[in-house]
Amino acid sequence: MIEPEHCALIIERYYREIFSYCYAKLGCSYHSAEDCTQEVFVVFFSKHDRLEETENIRLWLYRTADNVIKAFLRRTPPSVSLEESAEAMNIADSGGFDDTDESLLDVLEPDERKLLELYYDSDYGQRNEAAKRLGLSLPALYRKIHKIKKKLRAADK
Repeated sequence: MIEPEHCALIIERYYREIFSYCYAKLGCSYHSAEDCTQEVFVVFFSKHDRLEETENIRLWLYRTADNVIKAFLRRTPPSVSLEESAEAMNIADSGGFDDTDESLLDVLEPDERKLLELYYDSDYGQRNEAAKRLGLSLPALYRKIHKIKKKLRAADK
């Protein structure tokens, strides 16, 4: 069984490596790679108590990343570049969004929005400090962000 304290060390050691792997596999899509990397570590946190200290954690993370990427690609429609999107070009030509336009973020509570902003305004090294400022562990921060993303996906349908 892997101790929770050891989990933070595993994240520090492998986060950038797994992110780079996801980034390359997903065609250099930063946000998709970040989502998948986060999902890999959410799975890791949910199953770390079943893993043995002697297991090859790096190999396990890569296998999980492959599975997460496959699931992500199955559920994510192919993206369209801005140049190919008539709607995006109309928005660009008209000068952008109006303040009256509805935002998908409107479904979030103010504390959820603040948490999401804090998360995306920081890189991995800063997220540990951000979690501490919020009174959360890094795994708890990842779980909250994961729930917020699920809420946004559900509202987008």
